[in-house]
This record gives sequence, structure tokens and C-alpha cells, in this order.
Amino acid sequence: MKNKTVITGFGLKLPKIQNVEQFEKVLRNGTNTQSIVTGIGPKKESMVCGIIEDELEEAKEKKLRGYPRAALLGIAATKEAVEQARIASPKARVAVIMGTSTASLPEVEQGSYLYRNNQYNKISAFNAGMTNIHSLSSGIANYFGMGDGNLVFTLTNGCASGSDAIFLGKTLLENGIVDICIVGAAETPICDSAIASFAKQRAIKFNANIGETGNPFSKNSNSFVISEGAAVIVLETEQHADQESKTKYGYITGAAANNDGVNIHQMDEDGERLYQTLDQAVGSKIISYTNSLALGLNLQDANEARNHLKKLGTPTPITSIKGMIGHAFAVSGVVQLISSLLSLRDQFIPATTNSDFIGYEHLNIVKETTFCDVQNIAITSHGYGGNNNTIVVSKVG
Repeated sequence: MKNKTVITGFGLKLPKIQNVEQFEKVLRNGTNTQSIVTGIGPKKESMVCGIIEDELEEAKEKKLRGYPRAALLGIAATKEAVEQARIASPKARVAVIMGTSTASLPEVEQGSYLYRNNQYNKISAFNAGMTNIHSLSSGIANYFGMGDGNLVFTLTNGCASGSDAIFLGKTLLENGIVDICIVGAAETPICDSAIASFAKQRAIKFNANIGETGNPFSKNSNSFVISEGAAVIVLETEQHADQESKTKYGYITGAAANNDGVNIHQMDEDGERLYQTLDQAVGSKIISYTNSLALGLNLQDANEARNHLKKLGTPTPITSIKGMIGHAFAVSGVVQLISSLLSLRDQFIPATTNSDFIGYEHLNIVKETTFCDVQNIAITSHGYGGNNNTIVVSKVG
């Protein structure tokens, strides 16, 4: 019999959100955490984005000198998750698995700029590590003393990377390979190359006001809000959690992943492969609602609506939290899972905000915070390269 996977801790660091309890208030109140940053566009335009403006405390730690920003964000989120999970067993077998799309991208840009502008002497001696994406996971593992002899992986599977880390962690736990998995994601996408790429695709708007871009489930929207941040959860086998008398905040009762198998610059336009993950992860479970990846891009949101109706039917509610916090690439799936854990804990469904819902009148979208019985939640995710993922988190295993 395979081990059950439970969640014993979770933490995050997001724009205008320092910890999980602040995040819970944002979800309950439907608070928008986005900002307008001036002069950031290719023609010095302003852009709505989710940016962490406060200086990171981790940046002041001497032993973290030369760590990329993504690793510092990941460490900040992991501190909260590890403290909640009370990880103390020196004999536990551990895996640290973090996902990302853009970690170290700002550091690569900075090093290249200095080198090409005859400022080689200003390049840090730590540059090789700062620009290595694996510094994200290895930095977390070694900071918390979990790297010695354990498994440490960094996944770069696009926006699905965080959810894929959860999928891989569950697989390792249920097959008895490890006892504890630290899984999550960190992103630092507010940099020139990322902004330029999405500007070329016309997927982001410039000189817009907050609320005029990144509108989930609206045919009037075809743009998203770029956001940075980090989110981490602690997974354990139920047996290990029981041995150490841990609080169990939820169970991962379903997980499925696949790839579209089309061109790297395209996606499965029918959303059929994503539907397959939803169908496989959900199975015959009664789903309280879907926590959707919908972010304001027409094709993705339309596929989300179609798949939800096909598998779960019109009565089942669906929501997206992207209108509040924007889209933090690989972090998004992990943040959706943490919001779902808060849903299970406090028995409410967060509202979809920042949308006029035009074109989605047929969908049972949650438009106001709703307090009700919540038992099983489907969390959908997909990303660049065609990776698709659905996780089901439940109150009871």
C-alpha cells in the first residue's frame, strides 16, 4: 500500500504579503496587491505588476551573501513553512524540490550588462552561483541543513514547475523513498528579458491602471499581470507525521501531470491534455470547487472553463485568485494550493476579483467570498513547454 501524503507546513512571500495569515486576509477581503511601476516598459512605459518592495531580511544575512534574489525569496518562504511543520528529526530522509521559470534571470542580465559595458571589475566573484538556477534549491537545502546526503532538485518546467514539484514530492513520499519533502517555487520575472518577451507576444499591457489588465474569465481581457514571489509547502508521509504528532493541514489525494507534445512556442489549443490531468487527479471524488490557473489570457481561460464543465459540471463552483495577486509563473500553482489549504481550514471559497466575467456567464464563478462546506479542491496549472498538472487537496485522506 502506498503512503498517504499530508501537508504539515506552508509559507510564502508575495507582493504586499509577508506571511500566510496576511494572505488569508487578502483572500477573504478580495484585496488587490498589485502595483504600478513606472519606466519599466521598452519605451519607458509604466506596467501593472506584483512586486515585493520591502527589503528582504535574508539579504542582510552574511552567510547569504552572493545568493540570487530567487533563493532569498525561497528561503524566506521556507522559514515560515519549516517553523509551522516543526521539522526536527535528524534521521528523516528529506527531499528539497523547487520549481522556477525565471530564477537568476535578473542576475544574468546584470552580469552581462557589466561585462559588455567595460565594468568587469564590478562583477561579483559569486557570479557563477548567482546565475545558476540550481542555487534556488541548493540554497534552501543547505541553509536549513537539509542538503547533506539528501535529494535536492530544481525543476524548470515553466509555469507548471511548482505544481510539478508537488507531484514529484508526492511520488517520492508514497513510494517510501523519503519521509519529508520541501516543495515549492520562487520567481523573479520583473526584468528586461521577461518583460520584452511578453510585450512581443502582446500578453501584457503598458500604461494601464490597476484593474485594467490581468482579468480572469473575461473575454475583454487578453493579458496577465507579471508577479514575483515564493511559496513553499512541507509534505510528509502520514506515518511520519503521526510519529511526530504533527498537525495535518490537508492531504494530497490526487495528482496528475503530462505534456502537450506540440511545438515549444505553442500549446494544446483544445486543452485536452490538461483535461486528462484533471480527469485523472479528480477521479470519482466530489470536488467542492476548482482553484483555477485562469489569469486573463483568452485561450487559457477558455480551456479552463471548458474542462471544468466537462469534468465537474455547471453546479460545481470555480474561482481564480490571479485578480488579486497576479501571475507569479511557477509560484502560482503552489500559491493556489496554499489558498486551498486556507479554504479547507476556514471553510470558505475566495472570490474571483478584477473581472467583468463577460463571455463566462455560463460558468459558476465565485464572485464574492463564500463560506460553505469545503472538502476537496482541484488545483489546475500548466506552463511553457506544454506541461500540464492538476493537484487535488482534501481535508480527509
